[in-house]
Amino acid sequence: MSPEKGLQVNQTAVPRSAATWLPRILSINAEFFRVLRGVAWPVLDLGIRIWLAQIFFVSGVLKVTNWQTALNLAATEYPVSWMNPVTAAYTGAAIELICPVFLVIGLMTRYAAVPMLILSLVIQFSYHPFDSQLFWAVLFGWYTVNGAGTLSLDRMLRRGLADSALPLVPRIVRASAWVRLNVSPLYLSAARMWLASALLCTGLSGRFGYGKPAAVLSLWLPVGTTGHYPTALALLGGALLLAGLGTRYVAMALVVMTSAAAMMDLRQTDDIYLFMLLAMITVHGAGQISADSLLEAWLKRRFPELEGKPAFELEGLPRVVIVGAGFGGLSCAAALRRARVSITLVDRGNHHLFQPLLYQVATAAISPSDIAAPVRPLFRDSFNTRVLLGTVSSVTPTDR
Repeated sequence: MSPEKGLQVNQTAVPRSAATWLPRILSINAEFFRVLRGVAWPVLDLGIRIWLAQIFFVSGVLKVTNWQTALNLAATEYPVSWMNPVTAAYTGAAIELICPVFLVIGLMTRYAAVPMLILSLVIQFSYHPFDSQLFWAVLFGWYTVNGAGTLSLDRMLRRGLADSALPLVPRIVRASAWVRLNVSPLYLSAARMWLASALLCTGLSGRFGYGKPAAVLSLWLPVGTTGHYPTALALLGGALLLAGLGTRYVAMALVVMTSAAAMMDLRQTDDIYLFMLLAMITVHGAGQISADSLLEAWLKRRFPELEGKPAFELEGLPRVVIVGAGFGGLSCAAALRRARVSITLVDRGNHHLFQPLLYQVATAAISPSDIAAPVRPLFRDSFNTRVLLGTVSSVTPTDR
């Protein structure tokens, strides 16, 4: 029952006090944002999609019900130099009526977000520039690279489509997963820096008495919305966001300030889009290009337990043998996963059976795989736990 030698890794030399309380604080911090991402973000994500969709859908309905007016506006008031006015009107109405429906239900979210992203940019640079349109573009860009959250049909269908026999579908699913894993952190960094630039511009304008930022900036940055913050807060928040230092806490502080300002002055309608972007940064972090990312990598090297690696030698530690991977066995192993003990979990099956739902399997309501979870993956990140497949024939306490 002795642990394998390959599991023995020594902790980097750090002061004893820091080695005990700092990893615990960091683990609590990581767990808080993990829960926030798993519990709060799906609801926020759905709310953002509904809010953006209803704006475009209502506009599309108004165009269709007043079609002659829409054609006149496309020809005279809001012409697009590179598109025929009639074609532009039809294209805009189609995007505004079809894409919001897919965005709300979370079906083919990326493909629905791309036309709405393009339309937002066309409105911003070909019609009249507004901060709201810039926020639309940034949020639609996020859905283009990251897709919808948990409360969406895309997430429900992803597992089945990944194993589908339909041509190209599994490749598309794998490509989407690659984009979400590799491009989303970079996009998050770009969005954070974009917002930080707006905060710094308005803060510097107020600090040195330049008045409102130049008109050309309003074409690219939401300086009107960020101008609602006090000068000192805009400068401090912008500097920290630009560096990506303490990003989640800075974003949370700005969320509180934004919410309070919106409640006191209902005319600040664009603040809701700023709230959405700040909430996204709070949940998902600073992105790959940030001081937070470098600091996290350094802390994981200094404290390996933050990444689920051994921070102490397992040889010579008290050994805990758990017989059976039932509810009690799994709960016990999970409770001891960070304790200074060597755990061996023995079970005669390679899965945990959720017995309360056996009757639904018997009546063909659900699949057997839905109530049988493999045991070993449950403890993949528990460096002091190993799982053995076998049957315990006897216990000899005197020989340990």
